[in-house]
Amino acid sequence: MNRKAWLLIVALLTLYGSIFAQNKNKGTITGSVFDSKSGEAIEFASVALLHPNDSSMVTGDVTAANGSFSISASHGTYLMRISFMGYNTYYHSSPITLSAKSPTIALGKIQIVPAATLMEEVTITAERSMVEYQLDKRVINVDKNIVTGGGTATDVLENVPSVAIDNDGNVTLRGSSNVTVLINGRPYELMGSDLETLLEQIPASTVENIEVITNPSAKYDPEGMSGIININLKEKTAGALGLNGIANLNVGAPLPFMVPDGLPSLIHTGMESLNLNYTTEKYNLFFNMDGGVRSRANKATNDIERSNNGTTYSKEHLVQLGQNQHYMMSGKIGGEYYFNPQTSLLLSYQLRYGNHQRTSEIESEDRFNLNDSLSYDQTDTNTNLHLNHTFTLSFVKKFERPEQQLNIDVSYSTRTGSGDGRQEQDYTLFPNAKWENYYLRETETENENQHANIQVNYVHPFGEKLRLETGYEGRISSSDQDYQYFMTTYDALPPHLLNKHILDNQSSTHYVYDRQIHAVYATLGAKLFEKLSAQAGLRGEYSSVEGNDENHPATEKVSKEYWQLYPTLHLSYEINKDQSLQVSYSRRVRRPRMWDLNPYLNIREGQELSFGNPGLDPEFTNAYEISYNLGINKVNIFTSAYFRQTNNRMTRYGFVWDAASAAYYSPWIAYNSEYDGYWTSTWQNLSKEMNYGLEFIVDYQILQWWKVNVSVNLFQSYIEGSDLLGGDDKSAFRTSGKFSSFMNLPKGWTVQLSGQYRAPFMDLQSEMLASYWADLAVKKDVLQKRGTINLRVGDVFHTGGFGHTTETEQLYRKFRSRRISPTITLGFSYKINNGLQKKRKAEEAEDDDGSEE
Repeated sequence: MNRKAWLLIVALLTLYGSIFAQNKNKGTITGSVFDSKSGEAIEFASVALLHPNDSSMVTGDVTAANGSFSISASHGTYLMRISFMGYNTYYHSSPITLSAKSPTIALGKIQIVPAATLMEEVTITAERSMVEYQLDKRVINVDKNIVTGGGTATDVLENVPSVAIDNDGNVTLRGSSNVTVLINGRPYELMGSDLETLLEQIPASTVENIEVITNPSAKYDPEGMSGIININLKEKTAGALGLNGIANLNVGAPLPFMVPDGLPSLIHTGMESLNLNYTTEKYNLFFNMDGGVRSRANKATNDIERSNNGTTYSKEHLVQLGQNQHYMMSGKIGGEYYFNPQTSLLLSYQLRYGNHQRTSEIESEDRFNLNDSLSYDQTDTNTNLHLNHTFTLSFVKKFERPEQQLNIDVSYSTRTGSGDGRQEQDYTLFPNAKWENYYLRETETENENQHANIQVNYVHPFGEKLRLETGYEGRISSSDQDYQYFMTTYDALPPHLLNKHILDNQSSTHYVYDRQIHAVYATLGAKLFEKLSAQAGLRGEYSSVEGNDENHPATEKVSKEYWQLYPTLHLSYEINKDQSLQVSYSRRVRRPRMWDLNPYLNIREGQELSFGNPGLDPEFTNAYEISYNLGINKVNIFTSAYFRQTNNRMTRYGFVWDAASAAYYSPWIAYNSEYDGYWTSTWQNLSKEMNYGLEFIVDYQILQWWKVNVSVNLFQSYIEGSDLLGGDDKSAFRTSGKFSSFMNLPKGWTVQLSGQYRAPFMDLQSEMLASYWADLAVKKDVLQKRGTINLRVGDVFHTGGFGHTTETEQLYRKFRSRRISPTITLGFSYKINNGLQKKRKAEEAEDDDGSEE
């Protein structure tokens, strides 16, 4: 860490030391909680005092055996929430104010209503809304979405409004792939995997909720043009002392008759997880373990025509069968110690293992001059192993003033990985030829990554209407990637070995990459008027990047530094209790990743090349948004209009490899005539892009037992003309939608139907085809609701897939891919709640003994 970063930390900690003044004016709120039906006192109910501006928790208590609670808090105005498993959440009818005149408030007897009641033979269960709207984000509650049962975090994100994932695992938000994904508020890189692999390794049952933040405040890293997706994982079970937890088991496979020849008849999936925690008044211990195998398969066709000066010189038809298998195992252990109700320290360690196997079978037929022909069979196999360790420390200090709080989070992750790949092509020069050409390309990889993240965040209220949040964030990462490629070739007459396991120096790379980001930030929130609130923020950031290919010293090195300011602004106006209006602005950045900069040649199936651009620069975006939320009776409507202007836009650009194209688009790569005709892609900077769109999300409680959620996103993009586009402008319109229907039926049955649609649209160089599919899930509570059986049918109508058509002066390509479906997954989960049950039984026994006397 350089000297400037240390100076920032010292200055910030000095500021903290000067503002830790304590507010001694305190009061007490008391009351008792009872069952509205039986009149019995409720023990272990959670009573929370919330800040009236954003409903954040200030302090709270857990009810005693007689249902009583007593909460000490500083003078101020609060909302109060009471929650307990099996009961509707209770909110006090009006704000509660503690003051010098009213230091003690007795609320008396409070009755809460059981969640399950019988009405017309239909069980009505009060559940959290699937989507909750807060000042600067939307929270999607995963436990409401049963179509993800037995799946992974990929399936969870596929069912989040505004979010989409394509068949390559790329995540988009409102049509943009420039989005930051966090895990528990931290960069996913700290988990030690690429995003696609990591999402496949996280069981859906371990996800608590998803936060979608389309215009984040200065507290967050500004990476990501379209916003932030934060995946919050379950770490402990709240609500009861003693032992608590949940176990999940899911198994699944596609229907056998839908699996084409060439693939295993059983493409299996099995996901298991166990989450346990033991809670006392002074500490909480937790243990999580999950693992299993997730398999996916697809069948694709690819028709390619290559041209030169308007004349077609080759045609190719590819048929590809592909299968991906993720074997995974993860274990996490940790504990949180409560020094007192205001201070706690959490320590955790996570071990994660992954084995990703990918197999692809390609049948190809080339036609040259439309007369001669050459066909080949290609087999691609790749295996990648990785093991990573993550250590986390989190310190929380709450002060006597409401909301005054200090958080210190430190995490360190190290990952080691290895892999091997094999691309084998067997050529037949003529249809009836008796001799062949043979080509084998093998890959050996070794990599090591280290990531450290430090964040210090302090919140200080000034009275009831002013709030300052400030902090420091540092992210330091280093990567060492060693990729070695070997070639083996046989000639045609007769077959004999020409080259055996010869190192391909041009494609091999040993890339060393280091990146540092240091930032200080501050946001000031204020209630300007009774209904108008504002929050302004500023983030100052220093970042540096160093990259070097040690195998190719002459290759252009990467060495860049950036000093940037990122302002943010949020305004919220409460029109009335049913309507609210929000306006926001933020400046954002998209930084090149390591592989975007690394110029090594990656030779892919189907005669394709890809490589990075060491001269690539970040892109910067100004994002504006206005949203309106309306809740009337059983309907909630969220509408948002947004506009983004991006300068120096980063984009993936493709061309056909030949001497002239290679010299123009990629002068940092040595020309190799062996790749003439290969479709090639690399990263480039464009001048400017503008995006604007409308988003609608509707939650409708049609009947007491039936609820639907519908979201639609309309998105227009405009790219200013550049040399890459021949000076022409480019525009495209996209639309997408999602639909979910939840039905709570008699005798504990729940049914969900979920569907998605993405309309066709024009990308920079390709026309993307429409894609649509539907999933169906049925859930049944058993064993007095301690167990749950979940049956899920994915892609019910066998429509899931995607495709695109690319047409340039050099290439025409038509690609179509269809997933192997429908898939059926059967799952079972069981809730462990021994601590609470034992306490209740012991107390009931004591009561019985007392009555007999």
